[in-house]
Amino acid sequence: MTEHHSRYRSQQPTALLFLLLIALSSFTQIVNADCSASDNDFTNDPAIQTMTFDMGYGPQEFRAYVEPDVSTFYNAPPGSKTRSKPKHPGWAAKFINMSNKRVRLFWDPQNGGPGSPITILQPFEAGGTASFPRHEFYVTPYEDEQEILHRWSISPPQAVYYYDPITVPGDEEATQTNLDNLSVQEFESYRRHVDNRDFAKHYFNFTGREYLSMYPRNKPSHKIWRADYFGQEHWVTTRETHFVEHPQLEELSPIKKTEGRKRVLRDDEPRLLQQHRTQEPYLNMTLKVLSCAPRAFEINNFLSQTEVDHIMYLTTGMELHRSTTAGEETGTER
Repeated sequence: MTEHHSRYRSQQPTALLFLLLIALSSFTQIVNADCSASDNDFTNDPAIQTMTFDMGYGPQEFRAYVEPDVSTFYNAPPGSKTRSKPKHPGWAAKFINMSNKRVRLFWDPQNGGPGSPITILQPFEAGGTASFPRHEFYVTPYEDEQEILHRWSISPPQAVYYYDPITVPGDEEATQTNLDNLSVQEFESYRRHVDNRDFAKHYFNFTGREYLSMYPRNKPSHKIWRADYFGQEHWVTTRETHFVEHPQLEELSPIKKTEGRKRVLRDDEPRLLQQHRTQEPYLNMTLKVLSCAPRAFEINNFLSQTEVDHIMYLTTGMELHRSTTAGEETGTER
C-alpha cells in the first residue's frame, strides 16, 4: 500500500481607460478615497457571518454571506414579506470530473436520440452550462461516446454535480485500490476535490446555497458595500475627476498591467492629464442600492459623455445608437 494514498481524505487599454478603472477601484480601496463607510461598517456587515466546521483537520472558520430575511430589504418587520419565485425556471449546472481521465459531457434530449455534446472535462477539472430542472446529462470516456459512465438529473437547489469513480461507496478495498493507482500529483488533485466537496456540504447547510468556487480560496482583496435595504445610499469621493475632452494621441502611451497600484493617485500628486479634466478638486459619487441579493448599485454621473464615447469606441470602433426592443405591438425604443 502506498503511504501517501493511505490517508484518504485586443489590445492594451489606453491611458484614458486605465484612469477610469483607477477611479472605479477607489470605491473599494478605502485608503485612497473618502467615503461614508468605515472599516467597521464592512467588518460588521450582518449578512457576512462566521461558519464553523470540521472536515477532519480540526475546527475551522469561514466568513460566508447568509441572505437576510427578505422583509429587511423593505425596512419591514421580520417575517412580514416572503420571497417571490421567478417565473423562469432556468438553472445553472456545474460538473466536476474527479477522475484522472478525460471525459465527454453530453446533454440527453431524452427522446432516444444521441446526446448533444457540451464540453470535454479534463482530469480534475470542471465545466458548466445553463439548464432547466429535470434536464438529463451524462459523461462518457473521451475515446468512446457510447459508453455512459454516469448520469445526472438536474434537481434544484443542487447546482454542482460530481463524477467520482475513485470512491466506491461501501467498498473500502476497491476505493483503496483506486487510490493506489493514482500518481502522487493525481492523488493530491483528488484529495483537494474531496475536501472541496466536503466543505460544500457544510457551506450549503449554513447558507442554503451551493459553493461554486474551489475551497480553499484566497480571501477577497476588495470590500463590498453593504446593501441592507432598497434605496440605501453610500457616498465616495475621489480626486480622479471626469475627463471632458479626449487627450491627443501623442499624450497617451501603453500602460503595463503590472503598473496598476503604482498609478494610484496620492494626495500630494497632480492628476494625470489634468488639462483635459473638469476643474473640480473632487468627484463625489453616490451609490444607491437597487438590489440587496445579489447586491447591485446605481451610480449616477459615474462617467462623463467623453469617457462613455471613449469606451464605446474601444469596444467596437463603431458609432452606436440606442437599441430598440419590440413592444407588445409597436416595437418602441426602450
